[in-house]
Amino acid sequence: MFSEKNILLLQRINALLPHVERRNPSAVLCRHCNYVNETEFSFCTNCGYPLQNRLLEDIFYKRIRQRTNILFKAESSVTVARIVLYVIGSFLFMGVFFIFAESSRKYIIVLLALMLSGLFFFLALWSRKNPFTALLTAFIILIAFSAINIFSSLIQSFTTLAGVTGMLLCLVLLFIMLKGVQAAYRINLINEELQLKI
Repeated sequence: MFSEKNILLLQRINALLPHVERRNPSAVLCRHCNYVNETEFSFCTNCGYPLQNRLLEDIFYKRIRQRTNILFKAESSVTVARIVLYVIGSFLFMGVFFIFAESSRKYIIVLLALMLSGLFFFLALWSRKNPFTALLTAFIILIAFSAINIFSSLIQSFTTLAGVTGMLLCLVLLFIMLKGVQAAYRINLINEELQLKI
């Protein structure tokens, strides 16, 4: 053991050394996404996981389930809008049969129908990779064509059965596309939110 003389010497040496304070850790690691957070935060700033209160974990996982359900519903709206684009493209492709018409502009009509058909098929395929941009582009194109169709024969659009039917069809198509655009935007937001949790 140490003698009293050695103990006094050690105490004097310890008194001369700088005093090191032990601090609480300045960061907390999230158990869900391994993101480093400051200790004063109650929730992870990356994924929203509760850092301090374990009782809130059930609420966190319930929120993820709700987001997943919203994501599923939004994807079905995007699928419906994509199918409508395929139907429009197929309908426009039937403009090829104008080649047998007796019109002097039949080649222009056939070329225009093929170009528009290809455009809508391209937008439908593009909506698989980037649904928001593709459906928004399709929505803008449909608005432009609907406005041109309605204003080109404004009186006939409101007075004849074909005009009213055409207007109703345009409104239904625009409504479906708008729902698809909203759903695609929601998908982007939720995917961004859920990817933070990985």
